[in-house]
Amino acid sequence: MRRKKIGFLLFDQFNGQDLIGPLEAFHSVSEVTESPYQCVFIGPEAGPYRSEAGLTMLADLALTDVNLSETHQLDTLIIPGGAGSRSAKVQSVLCPWLHQASPAIRRIASVCTGAFILAQSGLLDGLPATTHWAFVDELSKRYPNIQQQANELFVDNGHIATSAGITSGIDLSLKLIENDLGSDIASQVARYLVVHFRRAGHQAQYSVPLQFQTKTDTRFSSLTGWILQNLQRDLTVSSLAAHCGMSERNFYRHFAQQTGETPARYIDSLRLDYARQLLVEKTWPIDKIAQACGYQSSDAFRRAFVRKFVMAPNAYRERFR
Repeated sequence: MRRKKIGFLLFDQFNGQDLIGPLEAFHSVSEVTESPYQCVFIGPEAGPYRSEAGLTMLADLALTDVNLSETHQLDTLIIPGGAGSRSAKVQSVLCPWLHQASPAIRRIASVCTGAFILAQSGLLDGLPATTHWAFVDELSKRYPNIQQQANELFVDNGHIATSAGITSGIDLSLKLIENDLGSDIASQVARYLVVHFRRAGHQAQYSVPLQFQTKTDTRFSSLTGWILQNLQRDLTVSSLAAHCGMSERNFYRHFAQQTGETPARYIDSLRLDYARQLLVEKTWPIDKIAQACGYQSSDAFRRAFVRKFVMAPNAYRERFR
């Protein structure tokens, strides 16, 4: 099996999780099959580099040690984020090399604000791309030629890929492994990493439950988990209010004030979010998925799904599985 060299770019003030998440994903392929990957660490110079959190990692190779005369001698380059990725000092060293090296590297992927290094190198001009939600506006202002995909977990353009904040680097890495070795191996790696669900790139950086948690106070802290455990029930306002120990009127008023939507609409969002996972994870027929998500009929489920995602459940499964 031809070895694929996966390079991880190091610089001072990188984000440790941005680098270690993808590193463990590629390394874990060896736990489920014969791995074609060899991981190497590349820095401006060979030697130690310190992360934002104080983790020190050693670069095996300096930039000048990477052989760019042989196409795809470096198969993949992973660029982490962190404060260093947005530093003019770091960019002035890395970006000229990256611009020159990119034709010889099969694919280049950034995690989190590593997209700033790609953007400064000119490699994102005219391409759709994403980054951590907290830096979306800054990336757009500094690099207006990028087609910003603010809510995407990752965007894979083939030669160039970008991912959102921190743990989404694992999602992108699993997608790159799937591109190389197939969905079965990628799923086995996900299971080995104890990743509950191999998320598709189009999924929002904020999940429905997380959006809810950021808006609400402690009175509703256990409500989402309870709803998810009882999706097949008839979830009335009365049952929700009873779970929270509130009167129906008081529950409805506070819920609407804090979330800006009705309980029924929130429940529907949770059901459809769960349905998306089942469509990708399971081979169940549509009527079984509808039942598992609490819809009274598969027709009602299809209509709700199309309203929310502007595509039928089967089309969604075909596209993102």
